[in-house]
Amino acid sequence: MTSLSSPIVSILSDALKRDGALSANDLTISQKQSLAQVCNDQGADFPWICPLTQDELATVIRCAHQHHWRLLICGQGSKLHWGGLSAGVDLGVSTARLNRIIDHAVGDLTVTVEAGIGFRDLQTQLAASGQWLALDPAYADQATVGGIVATRNAGSLRHRYGGLRDMCLGVSFVRADGQVAKAGGRVVKNVAGYDLMKLLTGSYGTLGVMSQLTLRLYPLPEDSSTVLLGGTPVAIGQLRQALLSSSLTPTAVDIVTPSLLASGEVTAELALMVRFQGLAASVQVQCDRILSLAQSVGVIALTPIAPDQPFWDALCARLWPPSPPADTVACQFGVPAQAAVQVLGQIQQQCQQQGVACWGQLHAGSGLGTLRLRAISGVQADLIHTLRSQAQQALGFLTLLEAPSALKSAVDVWGYTGNALPLMGQLKSQFDPQAILNPGRFVGGL
Repeated sequence: MTSLSSPIVSILSDALKRDGALSANDLTISQKQSLAQVCNDQGADFPWICPLTQDELATVIRCAHQHHWRLLICGQGSKLHWGGLSAGVDLGVSTARLNRIIDHAVGDLTVTVEAGIGFRDLQTQLAASGQWLALDPAYADQATVGGIVATRNAGSLRHRYGGLRDMCLGVSFVRADGQVAKAGGRVVKNVAGYDLMKLLTGSYGTLGVMSQLTLRLYPLPEDSSTVLLGGTPVAIGQLRQALLSSSLTPTAVDIVTPSLLASGEVTAELALMVRFQGLAASVQVQCDRILSLAQSVGVIALTPIAPDQPFWDALCARLWPPSPPADTVACQFGVPAQAAVQVLGQIQQQCQQQGVACWGQLHAGSGLGTLRLRAISGVQADLIHTLRSQAQQALGFLTLLEAPSALKSAVDVWGYTGNALPLMGQLKSQFDPQAILNPGRFVGGL
C-alpha cells in the first residue's frame, strides 16, 4: 500500500500547505469494490487527495502536469467502476469536498454548484424553494452532480426534460495543465461556449476536471402518478406507438422486464411504465386516457400508483443496488426507438436460454436502456458479444458499464464501431497531451 509519506503526498502537502491525502483504508467498502473493477493492475495502491476549493483542485492538477502523474478522478465514486480499465494510476482525486451551492437564482430557475455536491443534498435544498433538478440518475443517493454530468447519466425523466446537455448552462473546469477555464453562463439563453459544455458532458473526466456547474431547474410538480401496464411485446409495442403519437405529455415512458418489478406486480412478458406529473387535475385526466388506450390494444392495466416516488425509488434500488453483487454485470444499450420493444424482448429471451437472470429497463422515447445480468457461474464474454450483436443488428450499441475486471479485460468495454475515434484522439491530444486525466477510461482507451 502506498505510504502517506510518499513523494507525491509530500509534494501535494507542500503545494496545498496542508495534509490532505487519504490512504486506501479511508475509502468506503463500495469505493474499494469500484477500484477493484477499474484498476485491474493495482487496486487502490495509491494515495487520494480531496481538494477543498477550486484553487486547490487547480494546484493538484498543476502538480500532476508538472510531474506527469496519472490521475483517477471522481466525485463520491458511485460510478467509478463504469468505463474502461485504468493502469499505472499515481494519484486519486475526489471532488467530493467541493460541495457548495454557489448561487441559486430562484426567479431565473438556475443554480450554480460545485461539482462535488451530492445529488440528494442539492434536491433537498432546492425543494425548499419549490424547485428541482429534473434528473433520476443511477446511485442517486451517492452520486455527485459532477459525476452525473461526466457520465451523462440522466435517467427516465429525460423523456420530458431532455438530457444533461440540455440542462447544463455553464461550466468551470480545470484543464490538464492546471489552468481554470469557463464556458457558458448563468442564464438559460446564454450560448457562449455551448459546444464545449457538450464536449465535457459524458467525457468521463478525460478532457478536464469539472469544478462548478450551472444547471437549469424546473418547478416541483404538484402531483405525480405512474400507470403500470403489462402485455405481450406486440401489444406493448402498439401501445407505445399510440402513446407517443398522442397529445399526452408523460414525463417518463419506460419498457421493463417484469423481473425488475416487485414480485407479482406484472406477470406479462413485458411491462410499460408511464409517469405523469403536473397539476393534479391534468395528471388524473392523462392517467384515465392512457388506461383507455391500453384497453383498446389489449394491454393489462393496473391502478395508477400515487404517490409514485417510492415506486421509482424501489425500482432504482433494484437496478442500481448500493453495493452490487460482485457476480453481476451492468450494461447500457441503445437502439432506434421503434425497435426498442423487439430488441428488449430478444435480449430477455437470449438470457433465459442461457440461464442468466436479466433485469432490463428501456426508455421508450429515446431507445436508450440499461441491463443488469447475473449468472451463477458469472456472466461470460460470449453472452456480452451476443447481446451486443443483437443491438448492433438493430443499428444500436451496447456498452459494458459494470463488470469484474477479468470480463472487462476480455471484452471491448465500449464496443464502438463508428468512425469518430481519430477525431476523439485529436481532441484528447489538445485537451490532455500528457494523457494524465482518467487514462484508459473512455472509448478507444482514451
